[in-house]
This record gives sequence, C-alpha cells and structure tokens, in this order.
Amino acid sequence: MKRTASARQSLPSCGFRARLLASGSLAALLAFSNCADAQQALPAIDIGGAGASGRTPSATTSAETSKNTIMDTPRDAAATEYAVGAQGIDLASGGGGTNPIRGISRLPSVDAPEIDPYGLANIPGGNKGLRIRGEVSQHGNSTGTVEGLPLSGIDPGPGSTFLIDNENLSKIVLHEGPMPSNVNAYFTVGGAFDSQIRWPEEKMGGEISQSVGSFSFLRTFARVDTGTILNGTTKAFLSGSFVDADKWRGSGKSPQGKGDFNFGLDTRPTEAFEAKIFAAKTSFDGNTYRGLTYDQASNLGVYRWFDFAAIPGSLPSQMNNYYGYNLQHFDIWTAFSEFSLRLNEATRVVVKPYYYREDGYYLDGMANGMVRKWLIDHDMYGVVSEIQSRVADTDVTVGHWYGVQNLPGPPTEWQMFQPNAAGGLTGGSWSVLAQQKSSHNFNAAYGVAARDFGPLHLEAGARYVWEHMAGIDEYNANGVTGLPYDTALALSSGVIPNRSVTGFTVGTFLPYGALSYDLAKDLKLKFSGGGGYGGGSYDGWPAYQQNANAFMKQGITAEQYWHTIRPETSTQLDLGLHWSFSDWFGSGFIEPTAYYSRNHNKNVSYDPGVGVPFSQNVGEAQGYGGQLMAHYSPIETVDLFASLGYQRLEFLQNLPVLPGASAATVYSAQVVGRQLPDVPYWISTLGANWRVDEFTFTPILHIVGSRSGDTSGFQPLAGYATLDLTGKYTHKLDWGTLEASLSIMNITDTHYIGFINNGYYQQSSSSGIYFPGPPRSVLAKIGYKF
Repeated sequence: MKRTASARQSLPSCGFRARLLASGSLAALLAFSNCADAQQALPAIDIGGAGASGRTPSATTSAETSKNTIMDTPRDAAATEYAVGAQGIDLASGGGGTNPIRGISRLPSVDAPEIDPYGLANIPGGNKGLRIRGEVSQHGNSTGTVEGLPLSGIDPGPGSTFLIDNENLSKIVLHEGPMPSNVNAYFTVGGAFDSQIRWPEEKMGGEISQSVGSFSFLRTFARVDTGTILNGTTKAFLSGSFVDADKWRGSGKSPQGKGDFNFGLDTRPTEAFEAKIFAAKTSFDGNTYRGLTYDQASNLGVYRWFDFAAIPGSLPSQMNNYYGYNLQHFDIWTAFSEFSLRLNEATRVVVKPYYYREDGYYLDGMANGMVRKWLIDHDMYGVVSEIQSRVADTDVTVGHWYGVQNLPGPPTEWQMFQPNAAGGLTGGSWSVLAQQKSSHNFNAAYGVAARDFGPLHLEAGARYVWEHMAGIDEYNANGVTGLPYDTALALSSGVIPNRSVTGFTVGTFLPYGALSYDLAKDLKLKFSGGGGYGGGSYDGWPAYQQNANAFMKQGITAEQYWHTIRPETSTQLDLGLHWSFSDWFGSGFIEPTAYYSRNHNKNVSYDPGVGVPFSQNVGEAQGYGGQLMAHYSPIETVDLFASLGYQRLEFLQNLPVLPGASAATVYSAQVVGRQLPDVPYWISTLGANWRVDEFTFTPILHIVGSRSGDTSGFQPLAGYATLDLTGKYTHKLDWGTLEASLSIMNITDTHYIGFINNGYYQQSSSSGIYFPGPPRSVLAKIGYKF
C-alpha cells in the first residue's frame, strides 16, 4: 500500500529519505530499510516528530502540527524518541520563555529540576541540571542541538540555553538510548535533544504578549512575520523579548534585564535551491543562587530561603558570601544557515555552517574567602554537510561534521580577588593563566540507511568520531597581579613547561541499528542498539594547575594527566512496544520501553591518593530500567497524558587508587554496586488538558522518587511531588486571536531539593551543592496574535 500525502506529512520517517554530510572525509555504513505500511496518525496526539531514522530537522513535518501538544512519541520511530510541542515547551519551562532543558523535563526518564520558578537560573560551571536515564549532561549544554547543529558544546557558560525564545520553536525532539548515526550532538551517552525552529509563516502576521508573576517577574515578547514576499520566494520573521525578575530567595535579580533578539529567513529563489538563515542574540546579568550543604538541605524549614548575604560581612571569612560577589554577565550571539540543493527527484545536498560567540564572566565567592572571576570569552564554529538520496528503495544519508571548540572548557582565565567590607575587590592574582595553542576540534563521518520489507522496518548506520584535544600553555603568573588577561600574557615571564600540555587525537567507532515490526495493525515491536559517545575529563585541568605540587609529588606531570583523557563510551540496547488505538472508548497510545547500557571510561571526580579530587575517565558502570509514555483521549475535549521512568545506574568496578593511598581513600573508592548520586529510582509526570468552550485547564503532577546526594548513601533525600495548574482563555476576534492565561506552579508549596550540583561520584561533603526547588508562584499572561 502506498502512502498518501497526508500520511507522509504525519510520518516523516517516510518523507525525505536520507541525509549525508559530505564535506571532507565521508565514511558510511549503508544498510537497507524502507517505510512500512502507514497507520493513520491520531490527529489529537500527532506532533510531527522526527522520523524513524532520526533524520535531521529539515526532513521533519511542518511546525503547524505541534502547536497545541504537550508530549508525544512518533509512532513510526524505531529508536526511542519523544517530542514536545509548543504548548508543552511553554508549560514545562515555567513561562520564562527560553530554556530547552526545562522544556523536555517531563518526558520519560528525564530529570531537569527547577532552580527558580521560570527556568531562567544558570548555575556556574558545566552541570546545567539535566539527567536522562540517570546520566548527567556534563560540560554545559553538550547534548543539545539547534536544527541539528551543536552550537555550544563544552561550555561552562550558559551556552545556547537562554538564546532562543520559546515562541520561535516548533518543537523539541529527544533521543534516548541508541543514537541514530546522523545526530550531531557533542555527546550522546545520556541522550540528545534538538530544538527545532518555527521558521517564518506563509502569511503576514505577528504576536505580542505580556507576562507578570511572582517575585517581580516581567516578560514582554513580540514577533512579526513578513509572509511571502519577493514574488513568493522569500519569507522572514523578527522577534524580540525582555525579561526581568527578582530571585525568589536572597537578594538580587535573576535575570536582570535580559534582552533577546531572534531573526529567521527562508528563501527559495528556484525550485531546486533553498536557503534558511537564523540569527539570535541575548544579553543578561544575574545574581547566582547559593547551594546548601547537606545539613542545611535536611532542614528546609529553616534554610529553604537561605542565600547569599544582602550586605558584605565584617569578617574576612564572610565577605565572599555577599550576593554582589556572586553574579554573572554574558553577551551571546549565534548565526547559522542551511543551504539545500536538489540534484534530482531523489537526491539533495545540504550544507549547514554555524557560528557561536560567548563573552562574559562569573564572579563566585570561594571557600578560601577569595572571590574568583572566571572569564569566558570564546567562539565555536563548524559545518555539517549531507547528501540525502534514495537508492534501491533505500533511504540513504551520508555526512560529515567538522566543529571547532575554542577554550574555555577547560578554564584558561581564573583571577582571584580579595573582597572588602565596602563591597569592593582588590588584588587580581591569576590562579589559572593559560592560552590554547591548538583548538579543541571534532570531526564525525557518518552514514545511515533505512528500508522497509513489508511490515519490517530496518535501519542501520555507523559513525566515526575523532576528537582532537586542545594543546594548552600555562603561563607564569608572578608579577602580573591585577592586569587584564591579554596584558598578563604579554608581560608574563613565560610558559611553565611541566604545567603545559600538547594536543592529541582520539577516535571512536559507533555502530547503530534499529528495527520495528508491525505485530498487528496498531501494535508495533521496536528494538535498537548502538554506541554512545561521552565527555572526557577536561575539567581536571584547573584542579591540576591549582595543585601542581601535589601531583608532581606523585610523579604526575600535566602532560601525563592530559593524555589519560578518554571519551566515555557506551553500548546501549532498547526494546519497546507501541500500541495505538482509536475506538468507542477513546483514542491514544501506550509506549513502554526497557533498556540496558554498559558504560566505559566514566568521568569521575575523586581523590585516588594525590590529596585533591580531580576528574578522571576511570568509571565502569551499567544502567538499566524501564519507561513509558501514554496518551488517552476518552472524549474529544479531554486529553490525559503520562510519562514514567524506573532507572538504575550503578558502578561495576571499584575506582583505582594510587600505591600507598590512605585507608580512607581506599574505602571511599569501594563503589561496586552503588547507585550513582542524584539518580532517583522513579520519576513520573501525570497531566491532562480539559477544554471547555474557549477555556483550557491543564493540571500537571510531577513526581520524583528518593535518591542520595552521595555515592555511599550517607546523604539520602526523600522523594517529592509538585502540582502545577494552568488555565487558558482563547477568544477569536475579527482580526486575530486574544489569549490570556493564569498559571500556579507548585500549588501545594512543597518543600524539596531539586537540583544537585554533582556528577557521577560524590562522597560525603560539606560543600553547598543542594538547591531548594522554588515555592508556590503565580504567572499571568495576556497575548494577541494576528
């Protein structure tokens, strides 16, 4: 049976057939697959997710199909894949307008807890608060892409998290488990998600909205679309937004006057050629939230509102806890494009160059009483090139990604200041004064193919990643205190050879395969397997520089440490079912999935006997569990939805220690069988959409099970549940649509710990790594679209 045009649109796996990146070396494994006989998509739940073979966003269906959905899974996806439509992104991100990590927080086995009510808080460093199946997303937003492009990867700054307004996204697609070979995220062990742009509309129009909420929250957004112009060949949009809010605890703002600018252009001068261009810029200042110790986190009745001090302390040990010494400032912009040339009916070439720039700094009060200024001025750029074709009834994509990741990541500019009681900073000694002598580069050559054999759909692919670690020179900082970075480099007495490192290259082969089989008209069996790629222990660099004598006492030079860095790799297997139904009792789907992963070279930060903890790729672990997504519409005006995840992620081997290590060090490295920290056993979301005339009511209950903040289990945390309720009014006018909504988040004012700022290993610690979730908050919004 051939697909109808409408079936192609709702099932993009059978639409555009394959992508191929051709820009330099091309390595591809071509297997055979074809599109199985189509089932009619359920209009109430279809969101036009990415296709079964994990195609890049340009091959997916239009944004129009996903505007009023919360969560879904494409029926024809052979690998594990979910998607969130525009409504779901807005509800999950708390109304702050820009945070794709929060946007996917209610999907199965995803833990992305709130730090503030509006999803606008940024924690300094590489942990941005995302775990998928227990795997932490390290080194910044390294698992996220935009239109298939890895704009900001190994990045301690905010990256692209707050760069694109929600109103300019059509959906976010999340891959879990085995990763299709043409997914170009930096790291994929913990899954990967792609933010897809809501490109310019066909008709001229616009929208404007105003939001106000608890803690002096204020957000204004406006967008205008030109519609088709220049003889119907071109369309564009321009948008801007402004956000301002007080912190919900402590003094200061988060953010303080954040301004966004987004621009999109889509032009097709000929039938064979199309060009899309997107640009975005954001600027913001904000005060950082303070983490709690475990003792404080265990007594939220007293410490829930505890934060940095409103005035500088009079004692030297207290001055660094002033909120004015704990802040951040960033200017970020990006530009990328997609050029597509159709060579014939079945083949097209796609080239997507990108550029990303981030300038800013963190001020952080340190445990030693000093205030650190962490300068972050870097850029990333690259190109993704693909050839997409159909050969012998097989959809084929071959491609190549080249990306340059300039430092920091790891840090190269740490300057330490002495605070004073008047609120000023003096000194400016350099604890890390370094310069890259070769950039951190990624190359990936890949191929993926898909073909149907009646009810059997097959996919196969391969990806080879080679990563060139940066070469870094550490400079002598004596005599350059108080000088700007460039001046300090110029006036330094020179490079310190035994604290500098040379670049080197590592490579990894990642196979991928998936199948789906129609057991019955509405029942599909799914299986996928493949390899994942994770981050190395780059963040051990500053630990070495600040404790070089301790390392050298053990005979470890910076070069020796640096060349032990290896990417984390994983072997992953997923097995699932997808049952869709439409009968007298209603319509919907249920998709359960079981999974297993074996992980090597996990990035674990601990002390093996040096006297200081530092990151090392030495962890061996396994993960297993089950998850489910379900949707049910008993009647046309009611949608019920749920996601559920049970997860185990545990060490399989003890961590290595150095000869002569103390008994305490040896004991702390005994981790076999222990659940990794901050991995809840259960996590789930239950919700509904109830439409009554022009009103829609959406309650959402989010439940997180018990977990521990440390590896040994001495810092247990109870589970928690939060309930949000949103009421929305939509009224059609002669010249547009009026929308008004009221959201109450955490209605029951639950006291809980959400985000924990740790990685794959954390022993009992007095450091402030626990962050309370926000209290009950109210958000009102009014908007007009025409």
